Amino acid sequence: MTSADHHNEIRHWVDTTAGPIEVREMGTGPSALLFVHGVLVDSHLWDGVAARAAELGYRCLLPTLPLGAHTRPMKPDADLRPPALADLVADIAAAFEVQRITLVGNDTGGALSQIAAARHPELVRALVLTSCDAYDHFPPPCLRWLFSLARVPGTLQLSAFLTRSRRVRGLAVPRLLAHHAPTDEVVRGWTRPLRDKAVRRDIRAVFAGIDTAYTVDAVARLRDRRDPTLLAWGADDRVFGLELGRRLAADIPGSRLEVIDDCAAFVPLDAPTLIADLIHELHIEARPPT
Repeated sequence: MTSADHHNEIRHWVDTTAGPIEVREMGTGPSALLFVHGVLVDSHLWDGVAARAAELGYRCLLPTLPLGAHTRPMKPDADLRPPALADLVADIAAAFEVQRITLVGNDTGGALSQIAAARHPELVRALVLTSCDAYDHFPPPCLRWLFSLARVPGTLQLSAFLTRSRRVRGLAVPRLLAHHAPTDEVVRGWTRPLRDKAVRRDIRAVFAGIDTAYTVDAVARLRDRRDPTLLAWGADDRVFGLELGRRLAADIPGSRLEVIDDCAAFVPLDAPTLIADLIHELHIEARPPT
């Protein structure tokens, strides 16, 4: 199913083995960017980056993965462990008949991007990781209490009830995550799906499947990577920490680390134009000489 809206984007629903995935498409061009968000947010995290990238001539694919802010629940028996979630990236690329992508991830989506690049090296022509989980930071130590709390019966349902209040929604994205908070409309879109019992079932399955073994294995496999890799880390990121970005840069051959000033963990919110420009620069540098 496909529909257009007033933001110069096209909305698609893609049938996958897990269930229906909404994918927004912005821009046209020979190079495709696929953006991966983290838990409890949706593809609107990337709006600013994708809008700028579309202006620069890129085809942008923005899926909302089943990470708690999706509006249609997955099949009751869907595998929502990290490798299966990462494989959805390949399924989406195939649905759009894209054979090579630039994969762009943030937060949990950065971990899924690492796993996807390790599992599908032929698909990922370039990898862009903004502040995200890696190694034994999956989830990061400062947020483990939140992941544990979310597994307690009734917690997510209470969160869905509380975030009906605009005042509570205003606290949903603290400065620990972003210096530039999203609009209330965007945050409402992130919190409303938790009212659905089946969506809560999905995100509990996601939380239950998170294991550092997946991220440790992914980086070990990425040590053989030779395609372009950009690491764009927030200088003020206190969730994942700059040291994690430096460690990835040392382990992934030929990767480039950019430290973004005045930027916290949600890099796409704090520096959208800069991230799009860095992606464009990465593509220019990777072009073969004529």
